[in-house]
Amino acid sequence: MPLQKLLERLGYSKNEATVYLAAMVSGLSSAQDIAAKAKLQRTTVYSVLNYLVSRGIVAKSLIRGKTRFLAEPPEKLYSELSDLQNKLKLAMPEFNALYNKSETKPKILFFEGKQAMQKVYDDTLEESPAEILEWNTNDYFEFDTFAVDPQYIAKRVDKNIKARRIAGATSKWQTKHKKHDVSELSETVIVPKEKFWPHIEVNIYNNKVAFLNFAEQSSLIIESKPLAEAMRQAYELSWIGAKSLGL
Repeated sequence: MPLQKLLERLGYSKNEATVYLAAMVSGLSSAQDIAAKAKLQRTTVYSVLNYLVSRGIVAKSLIRGKTRFLAEPPEKLYSELSDLQNKLKLAMPEFNALYNKSETKPKILFFEGKQAMQKVYDDTLEESPAEILEWNTNDYFEFDTFAVDPQYIAKRVDKNIKARRIAGATSKWQTKHKKHDVSELSETVIVPKEKFWPHIEVNIYNNKVAFLNFAEQSSLIIESKPLAEAMRQAYELSWIGAKSLGL
């Protein structure tokens, strides 16, 4: 990476990086000489040099009544970065306190594109809940179309995560998976297709509710304890109704 760009990544502006590099090759010099090497206006360079002095990477001295500047050794950048890291480490508890952890403030993640659905499935595995409550869609089985990992259910089972599933008749949830409920740590209820055939899947797990919009290739994860509890209650009512219609 060019030195100019590296300095900019460290938080220096383009002019600050340019002036610092010019000062490094100039040795003990006047602002005018450094400006000539940096190809910037002297007034601009003088202002930048004073800022670099305040940051501790350029030294300023008075020699025979004239102001001269000298770039500090490049190792000074290490100490500046180390100091910043230490300050960041000390401030981390404050950052974490601000990081959207309030029970009354939901955290929302939105994904678009072919990987959107798998983002939710990955999150359920990472969260590793005791159980996932699912309103299922047959679109799940279009693995290539939606970039869904066909081994997801097996991975869920490996993590000992149970699932309850509501799905429409003639879906693959009925024809291929219901008979494997025991091995898939699942309980699947099938309802008439005319009553339930969505193109959106809903998962409820831990304090999260996820909507997998296969129709528009997008997904949404909302982390909110009150919302998850309300949706869990709605699912239980749905579960009772689905069982009464169950095929």
